[in-house]
Amino acid sequence: MEPVVLDPSVTENGLAAVLAGLMGENVAAHPAKRRDLRAIRTSFAIVAPDAEVAVTLQFRHGGCTLFDGNRPDAEVVVIADSDKIPALSLVEIRYGLPWLLGEAGQGVVRSLLAREIKIMGLVDLPIPHPRATLQRALDLLRLLRVLSVN
Repeated sequence: MEPVVLDPSVTENGLAAVLAGLMGENVAAHPAKRRDLRAIRTSFAIVAPDAEVAVTLQFRHGGCTLFDGNRPDAEVVVIADSDKIPALSLVEIRYGLPWLLGEAGQGVVRSLLAREIKIMGLVDLPIPHPRATLQRALDLLRLLRVLSVN
């Protein structure tokens, strides 16, 4: 079974095709990224409102299935214009963490602070279930490592 697959509902979703290709290549080339992919349990949606496109990444059984649209089962939703989404894959990974001091990392931080990239559902306040919040945060870190081209 392929680790990253497109659901048949994804017909003309360019964002889904780009993400599936990037994740598939990274997982095939790097055993550490394959381990990260297998460990993710959180469902993510990535929405590009300017392009009117969204994709849901559902992680099950050590793999990822990409669905068209922002499905209601997505626990964490990343909202960014289509030109900001590729920037997430350019952030360097050092010591297992996104390197926010590099040029790409600083650009992502600036976009987060300017609310050009929004991450919804990562932390629920007050924190009723700290373990679930921690799991979502760790899974976002794992997803960033899988997406990173570095």
